[in-house]
Amino acid sequence: MRAKGVIEGFVVFLLALPQAAFTADTKEMRFGFYADKEVLSAQTMVFNDTVSKRIDEIGNRVVRVSGRPDVKYTFRVVNDATINAYAAAGGFVYVNTGLLDILESEDELAAILAHEIGHVSESHQIKFMHSAHQKKVTGTMLGIAVGVGLGVAGAYAAGPAPSPYSSSYGYHQQLTRQMVDLGMKAGFALGDAMTVSMIKGYGRKQELEADALAIQYTHKAGYEPEALVSVLKRLTSIRDRLKLNERNYVSSVINAEPGLEVRITLAEGLISKTE
Repeated sequence: MRAKGVIEGFVVFLLALPQAAFTADTKEMRFGFYADKEVLSAQTMVFNDTVSKRIDEIGNRVVRVSGRPDVKYTFRVVNDATINAYAAAGGFVYVNTGLLDILESEDELAAILAHEIGHVSESHQIKFMHSAHQKKVTGTMLGIAVGVGLGVAGAYAAGPAPSPYSSSYGYHQQLTRQMVDLGMKAGFALGDAMTVSMIKGYGRKQELEADALAIQYTHKAGYEPEALVSVLKRLTSIRDRLKLNERNYVSSVINAEPGLEVRITLAEGLISKTE
C-alpha cells in the first residue's frame, strides 16, 4: 500500500508540473514527504539523542538566517559509510555517518548543513525535476513524459465507463488497466530520477548556488565561512588518496559538478568578499 500511494502521488505531481507554483510550501512539502519516504524505505537512520540534538541545534541556527526561515526542517542521520549529504524539498536534510566521521568542527558541520539548506531554500530539487521533465534530458524522463501523455490521452479516449453489458465494456477495462500500468511505470521512473538527483547533486549551477548560500548563511549565523573550504579541501585529499570518482563512488559532496577544485576557488573568492 505504501508504494502504491507514493507512486500515485508522484504521477499526480508530474502531471501538475507545467502549472506548478514551485514556491508553494504545500507542494514542496508534499514532494519532500514522498522523497523522505523513499529514503526511509531504503536507508537505516541513526537515532542518537546527543548527535541529533547537536545537528538540530546547528541546523536550525543556520535556518534562522536562511532565505526561508519559515520552513520547518527535519535533519536525519543516515547509517551509511559513504561520505555524503543531501536534501529533499520541504526541509528534509540527510547527513551520512561517513561524512560526520571526517568533519573536525561545528563550523564544518554548519557549512555542510548550510549547503543543503541552500538547496532547499532555492527549491533545487523541484526545479531539477521540472527541468528534466520539460527538456526530456534523459531517457527515463522521456519515458515518463510519453507514458503519462499516453495515459492522459487514453483517459480522454476512454471516456466514462460504459455499461458492463455494453460491447465496448471489455475495451474500456483493458484501456483503463493500461493507463494504470503507465502510471505505475511513470511513478517508479520518477522516484528513481528523484533519488539519484538527491544523492548525486543537482548540477553545476545549483551546486555553486548552494555553496554561495552556505558561505552567506554560516557567516550570518556566526560560524566561520572558511569551514566550507576546509571541508572541500579535505574531500579533495580523500578523493585523490582513495581514487574516488563518479563511476565508483556516488556522492554529491565529492563528485557533483563542477568539481571540488572549481568549487574551492570560487568559494575562496566569495569568502574574501565577506571579510
